[in-house]
Amino acid sequence: MKPSRAIAVLHDAADVAGCLPELFAEQGIDLELRCVEDFLPPPDSLELLLVLGSPESAYDHRVPWLGGELAWLKAVQAHGVPTLGICFGSQLLARALGGEVYRNRQAEIGWTPIETAPADQALRGPWLNFHFDAFTPPPGATLVGSTELAAQAYRHGRSLGVQFHPEIDTAMFDTWIAYWRRSEEGRRFMAEAGDLPERIRAEIAEREGVNKANCRALLGDFLGRL
Repeated sequence: MKPSRAIAVLHDAADVAGCLPELFAEQGIDLELRCVEDFLPPPDSLELLLVLGSPESAYDHRVPWLGGELAWLKAVQAHGVPTLGICFGSQLLARALGGEVYRNRQAEIGWTPIETAPADQALRGPWLNFHFDAFTPPPGATLVGSTELAAQAYRHGRSLGVQFHPEIDTAMFDTWIAYWRRSEEGRRFMAEAGDLPERIRAEIAEREGVNKANCRALLGDFLGRL
């Protein structure tokens, strides 16, 4: 049965959820955005969970909130709560289910079509990838999407992890640029990136309508399997 409410975990107070609030509203689902540093609800109170992106690495336990979120997510999965993990969220979900996350051999940045099984055409994209790390699908999961550089999507019970960003829009990308400008690591990235951020933003603006339609189809497929 389709849930009536969902919680999306953000990893910074300045983060936004792209087109997800609009698309969940279309489905009649109330989507509550909650920062990881705020109170995380008891697993048995959840109907549906989303774990969104972060510039942090899902294996870096110097991040102050990471250990607590990982333990909580393990409990959420033990309760069988359907979960959609996106980018960092797919990596942390993989860890919670027994998989691994590691620094990939190279970054994957740009719009990429996904190689999928015929039954998972809603995952094909192309989608925006913007990641430096990668995951191994957890034990018992089915790998349902990949590129030459990384595993891209897996299903584990009623949960789904996707490495790409189906929810991206220009407002969301602007929060990434703001983070890069205010953080030391981000400023180093900007110094080396040249016009890449501007080009990616222009592409997001150009593709926004098509990408939203693709995201709508992905969410419809995910919810239809619950």
